[in-house]
Amino acid sequence: MGRATYATLTFRPGPADPGADSSFAGQTLRVAVASIDEQVAGEIAYRLDNGTVHYATDEVDELLFGIDVHRLPISSWPPVVHDPVPAAPTTTPAAPPVLSWEVSDAGRHYTLALTTGVDGPTVEVTGADNEGQLIAQLAGHLPGGDLALVARVFLAAAANPGASTRVPAARHPRSWSEQETAYVASRHRDGADAEAIAVELGRTTNSIRYKLHGLGLAQFPGPNTSRPPAPPRTPAYTMEDLRQVHPNSHRPWEPEDDKRLARRAAEGASISELMEEFGRNHGAITSRLARVQPPVAPSPPPAAP
Repeated sequence: MGRATYATLTFRPGPADPGADSSFAGQTLRVAVASIDEQVAGEIAYRLDNGTVHYATDEVDELLFGIDVHRLPISSWPPVVHDPVPAAPTTTPAAPPVLSWEVSDAGRHYTLALTTGVDGPTVEVTGADNEGQLIAQLAGHLPGGDLALVARVFLAAAANPGASTRVPAARHPRSWSEQETAYVASRHRDGADAEAIAVELGRTTNSIRYKLHGLGLAQFPGPNTSRPPAPPRTPAYTMEDLRQVHPNSHRPWEPEDDKRLARRAAEGASISELMEEFGRNHGAITSRLARVQPPVAPSPPPAAP
């Protein structure tokens, strides 16, 4: 070993934790922390009482946890903080399941541990060098099922170092709300084409065409159509194009705008007047009115004679 510094490790496993039967359980141990010349670091990251994290040798792991340490679900120690005062006998809850994966390359050893609990999955990535010194540590919570998505982000970063790459998301059918359906019919009656409505709703042009067909307002948009293909043209309806007509198109609504919109609607202003006043298109006004206007209370039933 190289030159050592000393710290303490309080080894206090809970009744159901690995190492509960160890002769070192409940003791505060004096730990020598040094670089390791001939022995390979073990698989457990120990968090010492001074807050630092280090790897020990396999022999230390076996002394504290037993000969089967490599088959135990341990990624770091201590996994939790236990009360040193024995509690009243109760039913011991089952320990949360732990999954772990390890990779090593060019003197770097990384471990990914996934612990499932009541608050959702906890993910911890720990890296160490050949001397057992901690070189990296990431920890945090993930929504359930998102580990695969995070893995895709890391793979994209490795494939394109230094590049900002958007990981393609899985496409799922998007349902239609009653408000969107009414908006498509209204804009079609106003003379807007499918491309314009698609831009306003953030949908594909084909989805608008199929919706119009489902409403009985357009032909079936299948491959057998007598309409000649449209000549190639530059994309229309850019943000600059939209704001030539509606200056505030796609700008965020401020609280003062909502209050003024609700007041003007209560005063009887028409949709056209509100479009002119607020500099927004038909869909923006109608969808915002649905948010700011109070719901209409149902009329009470007539009194019995």
